[in-house]
Amino acid sequence: MKKLSIALAALTLGVQAFAQATDTTEPNRLLVVDNIDQYKGYVLDRVKEISFAKVEGEAKAEVKFLEFLDREGIKVSVTKSEQCNYYNLAILPSVIANRLTDPLQVISYLNRSEQPTFWDDYTDAEMSGFTLDYDTDYTLITVGYDYYGVADGVCRDEFHTPKAVIEGDPKVTCVYDSIGKYEFTCTFTPNDDVTSYYYVAGDKGSLQRQYEQFAPMFGFANFEQMIISWGVKETEVSTFTWKDMDPNTEYEIFVVCLDWNDNAAPAQCFTLSTLALGGQGEASVAMELGDYKLTDWGGEMKYSQFITYTPNDQAAAYRFAVYKADSYNAEEAKAYVCSEPPIPDMAGWFFYEPVSTDFQIDPGTEAVAVAAAKNIDGQWGPVTELRFTTPDVSRSTVTSNSAIRPRIKAQPARGTRQGMLPILNEKKTVTLK
Repeated sequence: MKKLSIALAALTLGVQAFAQATDTTEPNRLLVVDNIDQYKGYVLDRVKEISFAKVEGEAKAEVKFLEFLDREGIKVSVTKSEQCNYYNLAILPSVIANRLTDPLQVISYLNRSEQPTFWDDYTDAEMSGFTLDYDTDYTLITVGYDYYGVADGVCRDEFHTPKAVIEGDPKVTCVYDSIGKYEFTCTFTPNDDVTSYYYVAGDKGSLQRQYEQFAPMFGFANFEQMIISWGVKETEVSTFTWKDMDPNTEYEIFVVCLDWNDNAAPAQCFTLSTLALGGQGEASVAMELGDYKLTDWGGEMKYSQFITYTPNDQAAAYRFAVYKADSYNAEEAKAYVCSEPPIPDMAGWFFYEPVSTDFQIDPGTEAVAVAAAKNIDGQWGPVTELRFTTPDVSRSTVTSNSAIRPRIKAQPARGTRQGMLPILNEKKTVTLK
């Protein structure tokens, strides 16, 4: 039986940047650019000729999944077309393969992973040398090359691995010890069938979105694998407090338990909502000017105007900004402060409690501070304006600035908080024989 070896494609996505020549009057490079802006370049003095050829039909290698043997083996068939001289073959988690929507992306992906080439057809080939995850979608992908060595046809076939045979019924119970506006505490109790378990929290729907977004980057083959990689690991009864959360928000806690064979049971999901903030009346924000003084901005002393923002008792969330008066546009400012996050799961977009912060503004500058709040029903209140001019002081340390920079304490990045920490997976190899 023939035996071949291929490398599983690296679990990262990316597109090379195309840099155009700056001197177009006397070019000395020939660049062939494809539809995804990748290119191959040549020194013009070393190009003998540019010619064209025609291949009748598509150079491709049809691949079919035949049988699941075990986690370390499957059977496949590969049939080349008449125009196909050789081909590359890869096996990828479908969550990654589905991101490769353009044939050129597949070709680039397999090229970057340095897949070996095959010339033969196979009717009943056994692929081995890897470990597949249970209950996971995978995709077999081939790229066919013609007799000019040009990558052409891309073929795929998907298959789903069986669910793991779970020993017992590994589960945890979850008790909500306390729920506040900005934090909640839970106690987890595993049953006797659990050897270890992992838990992660996120606002409703966010973990599924993060799985779709980050699985190709971090190499997650299935949802449970992401929870295990990002989650807090425990083996006994444990109590955990999530802090810096948002009020009026529904959260999901996903828990994955391992049985005595280290197989992952399907994820459990527990839901809760943080306490409400604000009311159904008109929400507003009061602003008050504070000190104007020299402060440290990245090692350089510059003047700062301090402003305190105080939402009223009807405000569920609010936003603010400061503009120079000569560039202030009331409609644009209103649209900016009365807006929702441009992308889901964006931390730090809203503020909830009173905030005192400073803005780097030069002396003698006319400025406009604006703020707006929305109530518990999501209705935005009026935009509050505060026009002011900074004191006209003269100091050699003053540096003119084209924009007004705020100094806001950055909220913890959610990907770096405990219970939400991503871990890169290692590369693997497979063999075909």
